[in-house]
Amino acid sequence: MKLVTLFKKSRKMAPEYVPGRCNIGARGRAIRLATGVGIIALFVAVDVLVLGPVFAPFRLLLAIPFYIGLLAALEGTMSFCVLHASRGTYDLHEPTGMAFGRSDTKMEVRSDKWKKLDRRKARVMHLKALLGALVLAGLLALT
Repeated sequence: MKLVTLFKKSRKMAPEYVPGRCNIGARGRAIRLATGVGIIALFVAVDVLVLGPVFAPFRLLLAIPFYIGLLAALEGTMSFCVLHASRGTYDLHEPTGMAFGRSDTKMEVRSDKWKKLDRRKARVMHLKALLGALVLAGLLALT
């Protein structure tokens, strides 16, 4: 019972913008996480079902869609959108879960120091997604 209570408390995110930590809301997180997991699952299935007999180094090209999927999944799990960070914005009540398009709730980050923290977090997330994509594509190429 205590584990469930702890888990519920850990899932609750701050309802406001936190520089370098949180720049999207619950709807944006859910959509990004579902999109990322879907992309990864789709291309793993493509690799297993279609690209099986293909030359292994060619299969390393799957790192590109894996990077996109892992970045979206990271955004969903970390409550942080790298596109918002690059634009100096945040949106905790996104109507579509995407950083592009029209949103009446998108706000500008006011401080240059906060923008710098956001850009640093985005670079780390890009690096994690890239490394994860290379590892995943490499593992699939070896099979």
